[in-house]
Amino acid sequence: MPSLRSCLDEPSAASVESPGLCLRGWCFEETGRKIEAVRARVRGRTVPGRCGLPRTDVQAAFNGPAESGRSGFTVRLTLGPGRSRIRLEARLEGEQSWTVFRELELESPWLDALPHRFRMARFALESLIGRPGSLARLKPAEKALVFSRIEEDGGHPLRLSPHYPPRPVEPERFPRPRLHAGRLPRLTVVTPSFQHGAFLEATLQSVLSQKGVTIDYIVQDGGSTDGTQKLLWRYAPRLKRWASEPDQGQADALRRGFEGIDLRPDDIMAYLNSDDLLMPGAAQFVAEYFARHPEVDVVYGHRVLIDEEGREVGRWLAPRMACDDLRMQDLIPQETLFWRRRVWDRVGGVDPAFHFAVDWDLILRFQAAGARFARLPYFLGLFRLHPAQKSQARLEEVGIPEMDALRARSLGRTPSREELVASMERAQLDSSVVARLMSQGWRF
Repeated sequence: MPSLRSCLDEPSAASVESPGLCLRGWCFEETGRKIEAVRARVRGRTVPGRCGLPRTDVQAAFNGPAESGRSGFTVRLTLGPGRSRIRLEARLEGEQSWTVFRELELESPWLDALPHRFRMARFALESLIGRPGSLARLKPAEKALVFSRIEEDGGHPLRLSPHYPPRPVEPERFPRPRLHAGRLPRLTVVTPSFQHGAFLEATLQSVLSQKGVTIDYIVQDGGSTDGTQKLLWRYAPRLKRWASEPDQGQADALRRGFEGIDLRPDDIMAYLNSDDLLMPGAAQFVAEYFARHPEVDVVYGHRVLIDEEGREVGRWLAPRMACDDLRMQDLIPQETLFWRRRVWDRVGGVDPAFHFAVDWDLILRFQAAGARFARLPYFLGLFRLHPAQKSQARLEEVGIPEMDALRARSLGRTPSREELVASMERAQLDSSVVARLMSQGWRF
């Protein structure tokens, strides 16, 4: 017989608050054999679970075999009212038989059976149509059940880490253009750069290869010594202008780059960091959207995550606007952000006091100035994941203090940790719903 060691982390009591819950714990075979599957048996039903989840704490606590570090499991259940006897079973790799590793009894409230079904049905509808309060009406166990389903589907898309193994980038399929290029607003793009020579040429090409719209492209380099200047001399005939000179950081480089641009109030502005890319066709699509919606001041969309080699490793789907409180979180992908000259002038451009949250500060000032935003359900840009990127390297030192200051400024107070968690969970849920809808051919 296999020698299994296990523990049930949740639920921690014999009585549960809701029929819907997720059993969580760990189980490993003491000689190091791999557990291939976990399941629960309850009231004649067999419910499959997930196993092999990371549990380095278990391995450290017991000095266990390698498999103990992957001993986590979850099983999602919906219990009938009253007392349910549950038997947890595991199957080892290469075997057909199942071994019981834990038995328990749970008491589910009789009076909550129908309300639970109602809450979950209401939640399903509200989350589908993007109602931000859908999660708040669930009990904690029901919320845990929802997020366990999201994890089982691969996790929510709002993660700045690879979602899957590298593969070629799948280009976006934008709607066919309907307006002549002469009717589109002009676009000015600035790329602030410093010591990103390894990625800069791909960034340049992603902008200069855009078709169907007039783009003035400006590169403002901070005096790089990695071959950037030689590259810019080569591309100089295709650029509106470029400079390589010391500056005070990204915001200062953007201020210098946008200084003196010749745009009408309704024309478009954007900036693209020197390690990111524009999606082919994005500029024309955005310009046409602005032309067809003169009331809109700011647009943004989804992003593709790429690795150092330019291969796709994930897809970040921006949550719908009702589920994304901009005062709490910055979930607008910067490389997909475009705005009109008129709103830039209204807020006075970027604030050079910010070195990390430059774009979030600008977005919040756009919002405070009454700018009208539109979220476009298309992939407009590509965000490159690499060890030297600013968003990772300077998060603790500069990013968190700046983000905390922006939250306090826009809310008029310091939000609690519970508020921040709740706002992020709403966004994560909606991004997951949007991803599922998009997988079925629906864009929301």
